[in-house]
Amino acid sequence: HGDRDLPWRRAGDGWAVLVAAMLLRKTTTSQVVKVYGEFLRRYPTPAALVSASVEELRELLKPLGIENQRAQLFKRLAEKLAELGGVPCDRGALKRLPGVGDYAASEVLLVACGRPEPLLDRNMARVLQRVFGVRPSKSRPHTDPEMWALARSLVPQDPELAKEFNFGVLDLARKICTARKPKCGECPLRGVCKYAQNQSGRD
Repeated sequence: HGDRDLPWRRAGDGWAVLVAAMLLRKTTTSQVVKVYGEFLRRYPTPAALVSASVEELRELLKPLGIENQRAQLFKRLAEKLAELGGVPCDRGALKRLPGVGDYAASEVLLVACGRPEPLLDRNMARVLQRVFGVRPSKSRPHTDPEMWALARSLVPQDPELAKEFNFGVLDLARKICTARKPKCGECPLRGVCKYAQNQSGRD
């Protein structure tokens, strides 16, 4: 079920990873695929984007929606990165960048910096809740420190396996372990999943 051909998953450059993370917010993967390559062709570095006009950037981002907000955020991010001289491989420094939270920071560390970090978003949190039967203490599970600790404990220490693991869980969440009507019968984790076992017990 894996989406192995998504271009940002093969990116070795922190800027390319950050661009994908920002583009993927509040839109679909298929929409981002249409914009991502052209975005990096026009703006291969933060410095290239700094010199671009907001109008030009907004036009490129239009298919994704909220293009005004996205364009302004990208400009601020690019300016800060140009000052720093590149994308840092440090969680604290990454989180001080405009628009960068735990997930985007983890994605840069995982994909561009070779660190075994979890990509805990709503989708991964849902899989962990169901498989392990855990109840997060926060209404937004992907912001719960305990969920982050659980996710981190599961990530393989080998950098390449860490990427495979994270992308595998995210693809599983999007295609099989969906928020509504999960396809438990097709899931490779059904034998160990608390949620699937409870469902089968009701049948």
